[in-house]
Amino acid sequence: MVSPDTALRRLLRETGKLLEPYGFGGSEPTWIRVEPGGVASVGRTRVSRTWTDGQQTLRFGLRLDAAPAAWWEFRNWRDTRLGLAPTSPENATGPGLVEPHPPTLEPPESWSLRVDPERAGQHAAQADIDVIRAELPRRVHAYARRAIALIQPDRYLDELLAHPEPDLDTRRAIVVLLADRGPGPELDDAIHLLRQAISEQEASEYVEEVVTYARTRAALV
Repeated sequence: MVSPDTALRRLLRETGKLLEPYGFGGSEPTWIRVEPGGVASVGRTRVSRTWTDGQQTLRFGLRLDAAPAAWWEFRNWRDTRLGLAPTSPENATGPGLVEPHPPTLEPPESWSLRVDPERAGQHAAQADIDVIRAELPRRVHAYARRAIALIQPDRYLDELLAHPEPDLDTRRAIVVLLADRGPGPELDDAIHLLRQAISEQEASEYVEEVVTYARTRAALV
């Protein structure tokens, strides 16, 4: 019998062990894998706490992130222009513009760790622990594979290009990632569409900064 907080810590240790075979390292709340193509991460979501009739419930889930190397380089280029310190690969974050949930896994509900009302002492309900422990391997494996897949060459870009109605942020990311392929008609078209997405009065400097980076980066490829 353990408290919900102790149960959570034990479950997160199990999460770290499940991620090790996929090359993820680190510690709770986020484990990362750094590759030439970018940085993949899997971690827990923010823990929420609610009380009902004086009984505490913890809720949490898993999240993933993928930061293509080209995106990380752009962010550091921009931060340098702003006088900010560069971000290390271990702390890189992605554009956050693709569906994080693996295609084979419906967006799952958060897990719950409730206090067992049948026991004195604020112990976590064993049934909740058993449910999470049973579901944890499948969810961890799916998130690890999805995060790793998104930092493979061109995978993130291909998913952005497949978006039926890209917004301004998506078009910006497309230009940044296309620049890594070098100059060409595809990059020119992407820059044209990015500029079309806004009026001359709206965030033109924001767009031109991206264009400047993309032209400079593409010329080096």
